[in-house]
Amino acid sequence: MIEHRNYELDLEVRAGEDGRTVCGIVVPYNFEQRINSQLTAVVRPGAFAAVTRAAHRVKLLVSHDSNALPIGRATKLEETPTGLYGEFKVSKTDRGDQILELVRDQALTEFSIGFAPLKDRKTTTGVVERIKAHLAEVSLVTFGAYGENAVVSAVRELEQCRPNLDAARALLDSLKK
Repeated sequence: MIEHRNYELDLEVRAGEDGRTVCGIVVPYNFEQRINSQLTAVVRPGAFAAVTRAAHRVKLLVSHDSNALPIGRATKLEETPTGLYGEFKVSKTDRGDQILELVRDQALTEFSIGFAPLKDRKTTTGVVERIKAHLAEVSLVTFGAYGENAVVSAVRELEQCRPNLDAARALLDSLKK
């Protein structure tokens, strides 16, 4: 079974050589989120460390629509203390161009993940902790379950994404306070 979770952060757009790399924290860690009336869940650090497939195999979709062709693929997935950071190359297609324009216009700003839970633990307060999970896909979505905690933080040339990771971490830390 694949589950979906969405997140949001601030978007930064910079012109560059190709400007087709979208990056940001795709899964915030240690952030409890009410998923529905029956479930509150939190993803713990390292949940994707041992089971995430090679970055190039993780596709970038729009709204988890697996019936449509992907708009791109991951070029980097990295565990950080605050969450799973990802960089995604958006393909030069009509649809890819349309989606990039929506991201640049800040009409489409949130990430969501499709994952298969492999190991969960329930706390005494009933919160489900995601300890180990398999990342199936990452999607750009309109409204995410985690709101401001998993958003596109940049659309840039690939080498310009990394400096924005520290800004994304600082924003996540401030939101937890």
